[in-house]
Amino acid sequence: MSPRLAVSGGRGRLILFMAPVMLVYLLFLVLPTAQMLRMSLDRFSSLTLFAPDLTLASYTGLFRDSFYVSLFGHTLLLGLLVTLAASLLGYPLAVIVARGPARWRGLLMAIVLSPLLINLVVRSYAWLVLLGDHGVLNQWLTGLGVIDRPLALTGNMLGVVIALTHIGLPLMVLSLASVMGGIDERLLEAAESLGASRARRFWKVFFPMALPGLGSGSLLVFCLTVSAFITPQLLGGGRVQTVAGVVYQKFTLSLNWPVGSALVFLLLVLNLGLMTLHGRVFRH
Repeated sequence: MSPRLAVSGGRGRLILFMAPVMLVYLLFLVLPTAQMLRMSLDRFSSLTLFAPDLTLASYTGLFRDSFYVSLFGHTLLLGLLVTLAASLLGYPLAVIVARGPARWRGLLMAIVLSPLLINLVVRSYAWLVLLGDHGVLNQWLTGLGVIDRPLALTGNMLGVVIALTHIGLPLMVLSLASVMGGIDERLLEAAESLGASRARRFWKVFFPMALPGLGSGSLLVFCLTVSAFITPQLLGGGRVQTVAGVVYQKFTLSLNWPVGSALVFLLLVLNLGLMTLHGRVFRH
């Protein structure tokens, strides 16, 4: 058999093996997404939810309304705050997991990833119990005499950032630790033999080589945050508006499906844009 036929046969088998997965993606992801895109170009109708049309009225209305402009601004700010907090907390934790004693790495990684075994709604309610006006933290601080009245830790951006940081932290640590674990120790030893201090070895050798992990973790945490719905609703108490929360309202309460679909696609374009930017920045 010629090499060309062998390659052709290998590609044919690969396509055959991938066909069931591609069919599932086509039926349950591509087609529903295309249908929602088509719906975003329809007109809103109070009688039929949407009237068939081809118009950009939903998109232009979003850009002209200051509420939606500020909504995207608040959502982006929330994503940046959570990503920054997860980076600051996750980086030293990832160093401990990736560069610590080999016999403890498996256990440490299991501890870091253990929150992912708990349902997202349960974790959000747990933070509500911890941070509420009559929650564990406020009762503890009041009992010690540190505060006279409960701190406002829920119903605002602070509580949402804390809860979402906890949710995104395992993803950040996992991304960082996987890259840090592959850094050759001999490079650090070479820098040390050349007279580099510990701080200089970190900033000039270790940190640049770990940047791809930081970029991947930041992308995962940011996309998860700007798309979050349950946690901002519970910890925000309806006072912290996000794009995902307004999408839910459009599809269930006001029943404005074209505007809801347009919000979905604007959020999707934002996430795809960030993925493209990440690919260009960290391209090898």
